[in-house]
Amino acid sequence: MRQETPVAIHVHSFIQNGSEEESVEFTSDGFYYVRNGKTYLTYHEEHDLGKIKTVVKITEKEILVMRSGAIQMKQRFIPGASTITQYKLPFGQMKLQTETKDIHSDVGGPQGSVKMTYTMIVGENQEHVHNMTIRYKEEAKA
Repeated sequence: MRQETPVAIHVHSFIQNGSEEESVEFTSDGFYYVRNGKTYLTYHEEHDLGKIKTVVKITEKEILVMRSGAIQMKQRFIPGASTITQYKLPFGQMKLQTETKDIHSDVGGPQGSVKMTYTMIVGENQEHVHNMTIRYKEEAKA
């Protein structure tokens, strides 16, 4: 049985699309745990389409973001590599290509962070540069 630690999660994404910039930020309650030498963060997001469960699997060489619920996807972030995922929505799906520039993780204690810099390619001509940071901090025991 895994030992889950309750944590507060803070997600911040900075997205550049040509000359346009967008910042997306939210907080959530979640859990941190280690299984088979890999670190995991789990949390829920509220989206216009419904609730989404997110699991982030962190290793030295890659970060895997798995989402289920209103949106379904498995997105791999491997520095220097290009990966493809199917982004499934209630009304259909689309192919997303991710070209990861860099990942950095500082996890393993009562607080930590994961940072990813990548280019998201949607369709044939839409490219967005993303800088995403996920921070967690162990919640104080009552």
